[in-house]
Amino acid sequence: MSYKINSLLTSDNVIASYEKRLSICLLSNGFSFSVTTNNDVLVTFGEIECSTKVPMSELLGTIKNVFAKADIQPYGMKESELIVMSDRFVWVPQHLYDAANDRIYIETLYKIPSGMNQFSDNNEFVKANIVFAADTTAVSAFKIAIPGLKIRCQHSKLANNTIMGYSDNSSVLAINIREGESDYAVFCNKKLQISNTFCCANNDETLYHALSLIKQFHLEDAAMTVIVCGAVDRNTYAKMRHFLPNLKLYDGRQLSFMNPEMQHLPLYRHALLFS
Repeated sequence: MSYKINSLLTSDNVIASYEKRLSICLLSNGFSFSVTTNNDVLVTFGEIECSTKVPMSELLGTIKNVFAKADIQPYGMKESELIVMSDRFVWVPQHLYDAANDRIYIETLYKIPSGMNQFSDNNEFVKANIVFAADTTAVSAFKIAIPGLKIRCQHSKLANNTIMGYSDNSSVLAINIREGESDYAVFCNKKLQISNTFCCANNDETLYHALSLIKQFHLEDAAMTVIVCGAVDRNTYAKMRHFLPNLKLYDGRQLSFMNPEMQHLPLYRHALLFS
């Protein structure tokens, strides 16, 4: 069992499990997690560096050990979710969706490789289900450790009420920057127009795909808003701001903090946890 705790902040306040929400986000080099209350107070935040490609028993041991150190009892939570990053996904309108056809939906576009399985996530904001492929071993380890865990896709987390709210009077391009890839979503009049993942080896490629989507969907008007989150550093933000003047950092939903140290967290880097 090998892992490293890069960050662990928690409050001493005692809060019942049924008043908490647990969010976990799989990263390329481990996972991050947060516990918030029903009133959107951030109670716990952690970032763990480890391999998720190890045997299930080893990953399960890491998860249980980390949660024990963070004093998280994963039983009886009001909500718990695992956010996975997938570049194999398809949106299906709610009125056409049939869970029995999940594999058919995704295999219409992609071949599911060995070691991956299909999952689905309902999104009420866009009135659709997203069917996606994710690593079976990693998902199973978390599901064993946390009963009732809901499996989410990063594209579904980007299509949320806060980001869509920006599209009341303008068009919105949302970007989640990751290591080697970036996720994009376009919204117009509170409707999802497209969501996709592109390989992006550097900042220039991230910007190129953003500008291509703006041109493709004729979003050059002054009312367009670009919202960015994830692995955004100072240089990336400055370069994007030069070409995209209506650029905003996305922090997720508005949160309060029980631990003063949490106020210094770069929330935009973990916005999917708080969406």
